[in-house]
Amino acid sequence: MLKLIKTIVAAAAFSAVAAAAQAQDATIEDAAWLAGRWVGEGLGGQLEETWAPPAGGQMVGHFRLIRDGAPAFYEIMLMEVTDRGVRMRVKHFNPDFVGWEERDGWHAFEPVAANEDALEFEGLSIRRVGENDVEISLQIRYPDGVREERITMRRAPL
Repeated sequence: MLKLIKTIVAAAAFSAVAAAAQAQDATIEDAAWLAGRWVGEGLGGQLEETWAPPAGGQMVGHFRLIRDGAPAFYEIMLMEVTDRGVRMRVKHFNPDFVGWEERDGWHAFEPVAANEDALEFEGLSIRRVGENDVEISLQIRYPDGVREERITMRRAPL
């Protein structure tokens, strides 16, 4: 039994080291497949997210959630490469464009792994499912604790 536990621990450690190495080798081109407009439902409303193609080592995007025909909030997003891999930073805004974070602040999703079909961050994963669908898994902090939200979005015309 002890040998089995040691084998499991060793395999987990190897996987963590491999994921870290993969994240460090990532380039912004690993996220290029995300460029375009995506729509779906989730978080109690209709979702829309748009990403510009990579330029200057970064990708920029925006997100909006519409509930009952009115905007609930917006996000401005930046994907960039750090020494740890591809990171995503997000600034949130109310419908009147008052920011949630401090002036120089943002929420960062630190890199875990990136490849031609998936972007893995701490607390967020975006996986390509075919050419026209993505599955998003997001850890959201609510007053009663952290919950995972799963969202499917489909590529849409601009």
